[in-house]
Amino acid sequence: MMIPGCFMTYSVDKSGALHNLIWSNCTSRSDYTCFSDVIAFDTTYKDNLYGRPIMPIVGVNHHRNTIVFATAIIADETSQSFEWVLKNFLEAMMNKSPISVVTNWDRAMQRAIKSVIPSDKHILCSWHLSRNAQANIGDSKFTVAFSKCMTSWWTIDEFDIHWRSVVLEFNVEKHPCVIEKGNTRHLWSQAYLTGHFFVNIRSTQRCESMNASLAISLKHKKTYLDVIRTIEEGISRVRMNELKADYLSSQTKPFHITKLIDLESHTAEIYTRKSFRLFQEEL
Repeated sequence: MMIPGCFMTYSVDKSGALHNLIWSNCTSRSDYTCFSDVIAFDTTYKDNLYGRPIMPIVGVNHHRNTIVFATAIIADETSQSFEWVLKNFLEAMMNKSPISVVTNWDRAMQRAIKSVIPSDKHILCSWHLSRNAQANIGDSKFTVAFSKCMTSWWTIDEFDIHWRSVVLEFNVEKHPCVIEKGNTRHLWSQAYLTGHFFVNIRSTQRCESMNASLAISLKHKKTYLDVIRTIEEGISRVRMNELKADYLSSQTKPFHITKLIDLESHTAEIYTRKSFRLFQEEL
């Protein structure tokens, strides 16, 4: 029996075996109504039962903590599977699309996003991009220069000049990896992303940290029911962080660091503690 407010759907293959599965509990769906501006997901973790990708779809709450909106277990990493996940994710969330989506470097995933949520701004994970550059070029100096091109607040014209300079300096203008990065620069360069909202999420490492936890927790699980229960237990632990942050924000008072005591006191009352610290850094 489905718990009221929860969402779950699945597909089966020709033999009747489980193909794709996605679920979201009532708290996750409620969180999405408040914090749906940016979502991030990747599929780097595979379960130890059948080697299927587990795909947490996460965001950030008002405490700047990771929250889980939904989780999918998919048969493969094809654009068809990703499209299935995104379409059902939107159904779970009353067809409310995010503003921006952060993913790893996956062409099938890019095609699915363009097909299902074409109006969303898509950004490629900076961590995966840097790692990919190092693996393919093998020059740490190039990786540093590439990272600078990725994060610097240049105009588009300034970026194009710097990018061309880096490519020529390292003599990689014909390298397939560099050509592909140049063709997709609108998905990773800050110059092209300025003006778009990402809640400072430039990578899928929030997913990566969850994947690391799953790898430990799911090591000896024998059935998908065990897998789902374990994932839900992990999500519950993530929610405990929110409760602790709620308590800290409502029951404690931060130190003042400037002479603007009245301003700091008022702001501390209306901001969460993490947001207030960011505010103090700007004073």
